[in-house]
Amino acid sequence: MKIKALGITIGILLASASAFAQSSTVIAAPPEKVVTFVQQAPAPTERVVVKEKVVVGQPLPETVVVTPIPDDPAYAYAIVNDERVIVEPSSRKVIQIIK
Repeated sequence: MKIKALGITIGILLASASAFAQSSTVIAAPPEKVVTFVQQAPAPTERVVVKEKVVVGQPLPETVVVTPIPDDPAYAYAIVNDERVIVEPSSRKVIQIIK
């Protein structure tokens, strides 16, 4: 009886770990040249403000314009709420907030 209960418990743990792994995507840190480019990019003439908090792993609102990184199309950036952020262009997910 104890062995059967242990087997069921292990099965549930493995299933939940698998589901968690599918829902949480690990995003690699961008290369240093991308970070440097975003740090040195000129700020837009108009300040961009959104009500939502900018969070790593979450997409930026559609109203925010993202600008591709010229030398690395795998990344784009935006300046939102006075924070420079690096995003994945197709999903608009925030990869890094530059402090």
